[in-house]
Amino acid sequence: MSELEANSVQQKVIFSEEGDTEDDQDSSDSAVSTVKVRSGDSVSSGDQTSGSGQHPESFGQSSQISEYQKTPRERVEQATKLRMRMPNDGIQKSVGNQSPSTFSQHMTGQPKNAPFLKKWWLIVAGLLVLAVGSWWWYTRAPGVETTAVQEFQNQMKQLKNKYQGQDEKLWKRSQTFLEKHLNSSQPRPQPAILLLTAARDAEEALKCLSEQIADAYSSYRSVRAIRIDGTGRATQDSDAVKLEVDQELNNGFLNGQNAAVVHRFESLPAGSTLIFYKYCDHENAAFKDVALVLTVLLEEETLETNLGLKEIEEKVRDFLKVKFTNSNTPTSYKHMDPDKLSGLWSRISHLVLPVQPESALKRGICL
Repeated sequence: MSELEANSVQQKVIFSEEGDTEDDQDSSDSAVSTVKVRSGDSVSSGDQTSGSGQHPESFGQSSQISEYQKTPRERVEQATKLRMRMPNDGIQKSVGNQSPSTFSQHMTGQPKNAPFLKKWWLIVAGLLVLAVGSWWWYTRAPGVETTAVQEFQNQMKQLKNKYQGQDEKLWKRSQTFLEKHLNSSQPRPQPAILLLTAARDAEEALKCLSEQIADAYSSYRSVRAIRIDGTGRATQDSDAVKLEVDQELNNGFLNGQNAAVVHRFESLPAGSTLIFYKYCDHENAAFKDVALVLTVLLEEETLETNLGLKEIEEKVRDFLKVKFTNSNTPTSYKHMDPDKLSGLWSRISHLVLPVQPESALKRGICL
């Protein structure tokens, strides 16, 4: 018998041992003995045709024969076992290829980087809110200032129509000066200081125009300008007047008023005017988002209309020097002296403009 037949018979013996009776086992034993004798004869005869390359083929043929010899019941059971084993093997392979952390994430349904994503979204949301807020601020703030300038222009136009006796330089210079301050960037570098002066014949016009120009500056806020009158205070205690002026300006500006008018600046006690260092000191002023309108009433009866602005400025400076300093005034930080007056003048003389009389004005009633 050939080697293929020997293998076939041996497979039969194996399966017969599992399911046959003892009698069948005896017969199979004898068959095996016969096969062994025959196979030995075949090998000893020197058959060289079964080389090493035929072993895999012989094994495949023996497997096919063994499968063929199975009963239908055994085939069904084997197919069922294979079907049940395949899903489990797939799951085990899938789980086996995963790290413990990945498996735990798969079971919980939450990705490993969930906390990081949450923080990332919070950061993005914060930046978005900041961007929207910045956009709102930068788009709204210029609109507010534009409205303030437009409102101021409208008010000045009305004043110009009412007070037709004034020089064109008064309207052009004052409006340009205050508009520039309203249009300046936030925070503003310094307050706007406007000094108006007039002779005795224009006292009423000086009072009315100074108040109404200050009100025009703050008209967009719908608030009235602070009003301080120095008339008749020259003989009062300098420290008391200084404290009173300081409180009125400070409280008014803190409460939302952004303009003030100080009537008859020359009538204030000399020492009390030093408080204006605090409010007119350029970059170091206590409040920079404000405008102050000061008035000085000269002792002359009439102010010549042909005087230039430089001449008007010098006239007012010399007048205040006479009013606030003299040889009998002691030198101290509480009292005015030429040096302090010079420093004060440099702070309040940003723009000095003359006011002419108005024939249409009635005493105590502004246009």
